[in-house]
Amino acid sequence: MKKLLLVSAILISVMFTSPVHATTRELLCDHRKDISSMVSAQRSAGRYQVDYVMWRESRCRQVAFNPTDPMGGSYGLFQINAYWCKPNKYFKKGVLQHWGIVESCDDLFNPRVNALAFMAIFDYAEQHYGDGWIPWGGKPWN
Repeated sequence: MKKLLLVSAILISVMFTSPVHATTRELLCDHRKDISSMVSAQRSAGRYQVDYVMWRESRCRQVAFNPTDPMGGSYGLFQINAYWCKPNKYFKKGVLQHWGIVESCDDLFNPRVNALAFMAIFDYAEQHYGDGWIPWGGKPWN
């Protein structure tokens, strides 16, 4: 009988309580919300996904540099690989230079330039592979 009363009380409390409303998540790179807003407003990427990629790649540091990445390292907030800004057999100065985004890889330490490079690479991957997140290892929420 006690078990029946306990189960009944639990069921009643579950059935008649108000739903919990989720609070707004905080950005991991709150001081870079201008960048995450700019990118997400112009791409099919959500603000929190863009924010997470910035946090995962650079811990929100605009001067982040990973010299161990292949092709000459990765630069800035979104860790843009040097492949995109170094000369190669197809682009005499580099892809991002060809697209008019940077003059040198060091320009990628500027947060807005890094975000523009991110968007250009995202668009390229989306057009050619159907998924803009591929250069960053796939969708950040998978």
